[in-house]
Amino acid sequence: MNILVTGCFGFIGNNYLLYLNKHFPNEFNIYGVDSLLTNTSEINYENFKDTKNFNFYKEDINDTESFSNIKIDTIVNFAAESHVDNSITNPNKFIKTNVLGTNQLLQLAYKNNISNFVHISTDEVYGSKKTDYSNEDDILNPSSPYSATKASAEMLCNAFKKTYGMNIKICRPANNYGVYQQPEKLIPYTISNLLNGGNIELYGDGKNVRHWLHVEDTCSAVMKVLNAEENSGIYNIGSGEYFNNLEVAIKILKAMEFDDSRITFVEDRPGHDFRYAVNFEPLKNLGFIPSKTFDEEISHIVNWYKNNENWWKKDYLNVLNNRLERTKLN
Repeated sequence: MNILVTGCFGFIGNNYLLYLNKHFPNEFNIYGVDSLLTNTSEINYENFKDTKNFNFYKEDINDTESFSNIKIDTIVNFAAESHVDNSITNPNKFIKTNVLGTNQLLQLAYKNNISNFVHISTDEVYGSKKTDYSNEDDILNPSSPYSATKASAEMLCNAFKKTYGMNIKICRPANNYGVYQQPEKLIPYTISNLLNGGNIELYGDGKNVRHWLHVEDTCSAVMKVLNAEENSGIYNIGSGEYFNNLEVAIKILKAMEFDDSRITFVEDRPGHDFRYAVNFEPLKNLGFIPSKTFDEEISHIVNWYKNNENWWKKDYLNVLNNRLERTKLN
């Protein structure tokens, strides 16, 4: 199978390449697309560029011309701007990548008769659920510019399904965690900050709940969806593990042998959703079973960041410089 993986050197995309290489080394000819805008993505590329059956295009997904004539069977679209704080500061950037970029890829797929298009969305499109669980047929209710652009991309996918008869499958994964996650996100930023003498910073009272999903389980789920016989389905991806941010902070402190004096509470983020929680029974019906647990993985993740400072340090310093303006519209 010839597969195009966009955003291939971001967090989930890079782990997906590693997953394909590990579990299906001879089954895919992989074409990767990434704009390589961060130091971490550049390092990911250097680590993967000599891999057999891999061809790379350094491109923005809004510029599809250089890879428009590749013979492709499947597109898996991981490419996205994904950090909520950054979307508050610069929503235009998120609209360009998440909405306009998805539109370009959908047109590419239609014009080249690509039979399978898997779009990676997010559970954040549902908005906050205080008590119950989000199902795939729920009305979308995004709260941030980030989740609004992901919901918009989904609407485009739905339009291309109906107008052009395309087979487009949508995945809505819960909060991913694991290695190779950029230092702007909660877990890697927390670990990096502690390693550099700083404290954990939690918004508000730290009680916002997230559904935590290991990135390798996300990769496994995407493969289940890709191979599903049903055309144009929508699938939540979850693990059944729910922790609030304070609980996550305490687990990290324990793994790093620090006490809770290293926790600082800061002003809450505007529009901060209280709880995400998805029902993922349709995915279970495809045979998906999450294999990772947070408590078993967090020490491994901490040790990975301790041993790979050269991977994250430059981008971490950029995050530090930008954090003071992270909740203000530029």
